[in-house]
Amino acid sequence: MKNILITGAAGFIGANLSKRLNLLGYKVLGIDNLSVTPVSPPSDDIIKMDVQNIDKHFLIDNKICQIVHLAAKKNVKESFFNLDNSVENFEMTLKLLDASVNANIDRFYLASTCEIFGYQDKVLDEKSDFLPFSPYAVSKVANEYLSNVYMRYKNSLKITSLNFFNTYGPTEGTDAVIPNFVLKAIKNEKIVIEGNGLQARDFTYIDDTINVLCNIIGNSNDYYRYLNIGTGKDFSILSIFDILSKYFTDLKSEFIEARPNEVKTFVADNRIIRENFNFNASTDLQTGIKKVIDFYKK
Repeated sequence: MKNILITGAAGFIGANLSKRLNLLGYKVLGIDNLSVTPVSPPSDDIIKMDVQNIDKHFLIDNKICQIVHLAAKKNVKESFFNLDNSVENFEMTLKLLDASVNANIDRFYLASTCEIFGYQDKVLDEKSDFLPFSPYAVSKVANEYLSNVYMRYKNSLKITSLNFFNTYGPTEGTDAVIPNFVLKAIKNEKIVIEGNGLQARDFTYIDDTINVLCNIIGNSNDYYRYLNIGTGKDFSILSIFDILSKYFTDLKSEFIEARPNEVKTFVADNRIIRENFNFNASTDLQTGIKKVIDFYKK
């Protein structure tokens, strides 16, 4: 049985991943400082602590073999106004990598984001250039360089960056676009759309993301430095509104100013996870949105 540490374990992806890995026989140690209240109550097993306080003794004492570092301050728009969030993203990763090296951890999975690529008017593969459009994205790019530094420092350490392309589903934070729209629709409130609504994202349903993450972690000898987690298809914000209109006939919208440096679109080249980790986008966007609606209507 492998002992695996998950940071941000009360978060959307962290909580779902922890549950699945436990079912697969891993011994999961989840930590989260609970600075953000999760949609679903956190597990009683979660240790409340800051990532910055993890040291080599904590990792050794808990016999940790692998780390999945999901904890982050991830609100893109807010990163322009709360600069400390981006500093914290870097500091967490710096201290956790330092502890990992000193505790002889050999496998480290780092949550990254499509935001590191910015707008490039193409399908984004793992070798696409970094082109951050926000302080948040800059903090995640900095973590990539930091990871390369620590892998040079400790040859046995292998870090895989997981470039998430907008994973969504029930229990996602309500600041994200799909649960935000769904909740407003249920309450018969106007859907607030930033900009013209033509900006598009590659939306991956949570079960599909968790399935491929478990395959990646379970095949740790099949090493890749970067992996895109996405479906390879993009949908505009207006298309999400149109899908919701099928379930809420009187849906109304309000258009407001675009967010700073809004990226037009992100689309993942997901060939590596399809060919090597059995990724299958089995839940289409309309089905996934309906599941989010059903969750909040309970």
